[in-house]
Amino acid sequence: MSEKIFTATPRKRQDARKKGQVLRSQEIVSALMLLAFVLLLKIWASPMVVKMSQLMTYTYGLSADWTIKSIASLMLNVLFIGVQVAAPFFAVGVAVATAANYFQVKGLFTIEPLKPQLSRISPMKGAKRMFGVRAWVELGKSLFKVSIIGYFLYACIRDNMEVFPALQQIDVRQGAILLGSALQTMAWKIALAFLIIAVIDYLYQWWDYEKNLRMSHQDLKDEYKQTEGNPQLKAEIKKKQRALSMRRMMQDVAKADVVITNPTHFAVALRYALTEKDAPYVLAKGRDEVALRIKEKAKEYDIVIVENKPLARVLYSKVEIGQKVPADLYKAVAEVLAFVYRLKKKRRMA
Repeated sequence: MSEKIFTATPRKRQDARKKGQVLRSQEIVSALMLLAFVLLLKIWASPMVVKMSQLMTYTYGLSADWTIKSIASLMLNVLFIGVQVAAPFFAVGVAVATAANYFQVKGLFTIEPLKPQLSRISPMKGAKRMFGVRAWVELGKSLFKVSIIGYFLYACIRDNMEVFPALQQIDVRQGAILLGSALQTMAWKIALAFLIIAVIDYLYQWWDYEKNLRMSHQDLKDEYKQTEGNPQLKAEIKKKQRALSMRRMMQDVAKADVVITNPTHFAVALRYALTEKDAPYVLAKGRDEVALRIKEKAKEYDIVIVENKPLARVLYSKVEIGQKVPADLYKAVAEVLAFVYRLKKKRRMA
């Protein structure tokens, strides 16, 4: 099996894209979403706390009078405030995920990856996916991300060891601000670290994508055959086309008024009919074996054969089948046709 060492051609890339094989890193999507959530939390934290405090105040006001009606009202308020709190995160998540995927795949939409494939239920293929290089890379990324989260959590606790004991001496609002600030700093560090991982993962995905698209010498030959056509098939088609054209040309000899020869190498069949063209035109022409066949057909259909070496050579080289005789040859052709008409007249009178 030939080694795949050639860079993928544009057609190979296009075919792979149609099948849903595109350069894409899920880590880019995850990192951007995490950054967006951290930024949104910084902006939305205060309004979110206000809404949550309003809910707590409302709940505390109902604590002395629990009825079915008050509980239903509480549930509706919880649902309403929950939607208000979660809606910005949901909207930002959908927007960032959509944009990140769109710019990676460039607006590709295909159902090809959803089609059932036998390779997906193959035990051998499954084992290869589970223990292949990509699986180990994904495992390594997951462990590395867990390690990063653990490290920054440890660093957050370490850097705030003097602050945490003091929380019991301040009110809830100040304590929430201190904890929120520490957690937000940790979240920013984690998000930036995940973004660095995403960039590295994108480079790896690019390398793996290009590696999987590489082509062997046989792949290039097969693609060339598909693009340009199989040379043997094309030659066979041309051969059949020539044979068909030759057969049609030989049939047209029956309509000729005269066949001009040189006498062995060239033969040109001419026809002159004012209802068709305003000048004599070439019905058939050929050299050597084809010229011999034209003359045989002329004899078969009782077409006059005239030997005129210079005229036969010029007509063969200058005039294509179906074209009219050029003006500079009118005189020579007219003389031949005049001779033919006189000869036909004598035959009719004889």
